[in-house]
Amino acid sequence: MLGRHPDYGYPLRMPEPMSTLPLNYQEYGLEIGDVGTVDSDGQFDVLFNIRKNRDNPIHDRHGVPKDFQPVAVLTDDTKSSDNAISSGPIYSHGIKRDETNYEFHTSTSAGAILVLSCDVESIKLSQPEHFREVAMNRALDWFEFAKKRHGGQHFNRSLYLITGFYKTRSWSLASFNNRTDDTGKIWAQRDSSNPNIYLLRSTFSSDCRHGTSRSGHNNQTVFITGFKITVASWLPDPIVLRVTESETVWSILVHLFNACLKRLHGFPGGHKQPATISEL
Repeated sequence: MLGRHPDYGYPLRMPEPMSTLPLNYQEYGLEIGDVGTVDSDGQFDVLFNIRKNRDNPIHDRHGVPKDFQPVAVLTDDTKSSDNAISSGPIYSHGIKRDETNYEFHTSTSAGAILVLSCDVESIKLSQPEHFREVAMNRALDWFEFAKKRHGGQHFNRSLYLITGFYKTRSWSLASFNNRTDDTGKIWAQRDSSNPNIYLLRSTFSSDCRHGTSRSGHNNQTVFITGFKITVASWLPDPIVLRVTESETVWSILVHLFNACLKRLHGFPGGHKQPATISEL
């Protein structure tokens, strides 16, 4: 997964919906309530949706976790915007743009540029805390379900619960990591055969991709917001830890210590503690 954006959440390297998802997802993209993983390619793999009934097509492939009960969300519980992000470039810290054209300069070893040729819509939960409570109470069942879905005990990915998203019809993305040159340039130029996308190139090795909605709808999810759920697989039983990308090694150790205490409190004579999760 690419680095978190302070305003929009986590960007997906592959915003397009997976081809194995039901037709409705192919047409409209990810939804609020989706629980899944981000695979090694940077694409969101939906396991189930906590808002959908058991017999919803999204659950046809793998079923639902133990003791699954759908969570109701009313229209009034969401807020939306048709122009949440205007067309143009979004780039990570350490990248500077030449304002006269789409030329970018970077002196950092890692970064990303997202170029949007059309506006981006967003839908978010107004009060996502109820979803946090659901995740706290059901996280361990979700991880057991994910283990079976991925075929074994060596499931070591985080789970993500989507409470909001940013979608568009077309996008172009360049990302890089471990760049060794002192400075570098990236150029973005509209494709003459498809004005909805930009072709990106750079003076160094980078991963450049672009995509366009085939359905004509905003089904390309460029950012997600929600909750990240992580477990410590080396403990006898899974314990959900609060781990965010901005945490230091010391704060992670503190969380590990607190998690062990919570586990002890869960033994007979103690008080079982709910799982803790981190917000995207």
